[in-house]
Amino acid sequence: MQAWCLVTDNPYHSVTKEDGVFTIDGIDPGEYEITAWHERLGVKTTTVTVTDGAPATADFTYAKK
Repeated sequence: MQAWCLVTDNPYHSVTKEDGVFTIDGIDPGEYEITAWHERLGVKTTTVTVTDGAPATADFTYAKK
């Protein structure tokens, strides 16, 4: 049996659904750095701009090892 734990120092985190989609609610408008973490495939980081009234998107692609 294995378990993975990721500790964050903020309340803004999410776990992806089976199709890889995730949401993080309650974020004020602005530019943010967002990081995706996979226990075997590593870390990917990008910048996302959040505006009022429109969803922001961030796409992460991992190649299978």
